[in-house]
Amino acid sequence: MNRHPPIIPAAALPASAEWTTTRYDDDVLAVRRQVRRRRFAGKPVVFFGSSSFRNWHRMAEDFGSLEIANLGFGGGTAESALRYCDDLLDLVEPRRIVLYFGENDIANDGLDAHSAFAALQRLTQRLREKFGQVPIDRLSIKHSPGRWIYTGEFDTFNAMLEESHTDGEPGGYVDVCSCLIGRNGRPMGRYYEADGVHLNPLGYSLWASVIAGSLGLVAG
Repeated sequence: MNRHPPIIPAAALPASAEWTTTRYDDDVLAVRRQVRRRRFAGKPVVFFGSSSFRNWHRMAEDFGSLEIANLGFGGGTAESALRYCDDLLDLVEPRRIVLYFGENDIANDGLDAHSAFAALQRLTQRLREKFGQVPIDRLSIKHSPGRWIYTGEFDTFNAMLEESHTDGEPGGYVDVCSCLIGRNGRPMGRYYEADGVHLNPLGYSLWASVIAGSLGLVAG
């Protein structure tokens, strides 16, 4: 039984209507409003993920392209992404999709690496059914000072994610974790906000370089 009522398109609501919110609805609504105001010249690269995307406020600038649709929502997990994928991705016609889920699944929702990976597989399959041969790229989940206790599960998840890519499948795996790790094997604090979990502008600039290089994205 679906525990969450379907999200109602904003255009269908009377002005006085109030939303019945879940833990994610407010943020998803804000993302919908932002995307609906955008006019893309072509098919954008869609970034669909958790607050690691949502907080990336200079994403378009870091990639040097306006053809970027940031659909990240706070606290996002693969299961919640399944719930909202139609509500968010129906707003755009993606050229490719970049996913970042798994970190909150483990650190917040208490899943182990195998359960989190299984959830991401379900989401990926749903997107493949929806968008056919559009490339779907899946990012590793990052280590951070504030979530170092989950290192083992994160490493297991990332290994499963890397091994799951099939040659010839549109899209692939992108390692955005290793670039944040110092010579002592620990996350480098200079790339993180004070909360020790989220990236700061320097960290996002590093991510943009790694992702653009891996996916062949051209600035401008």
